[in-house]
Amino acid sequence: MQKNLTAVPPSSAEPTPLPFADAAIRAGAQKFTDIRVPILAFFAIPHALPASIENDPAASAAFESRDEAFVGAQAKAFENGLPSARVVPLPHANHYVFISNEADVLREINAFVRGLH
Repeated sequence: MQKNLTAVPPSSAEPTPLPFADAAIRAGAQKFTDIRVPILAFFAIPHALPASIENDPAASAAFESRDEAFVGAQAKAFENGLPSARVVPLPHANHYVFISNEADVLREINAFVRGLH
């Protein structure tokens, strides 16, 4: 059984309690914000629509709005916290951006590598 990799992000309502393993992992998480090398980061903003709502304009619009707010905030925080980062938004990409947006990813990687000194 394949997991749905484009699940709808959580709403701003009450957060869902994390399973024990997830909570334990996050409790030991570290933030690495002192990265002094060039960074290329891809963000799917908004993610590709889940198949279950592709033909539902209202659900699609709600998904995209929530996803743009949720992932957009993550991308902005990443970019603000890491000045050496080049953040590339890829509209309607899925989790595997190198597959769903292969040409965009290759173009950005090539440009990024050419810009390194």
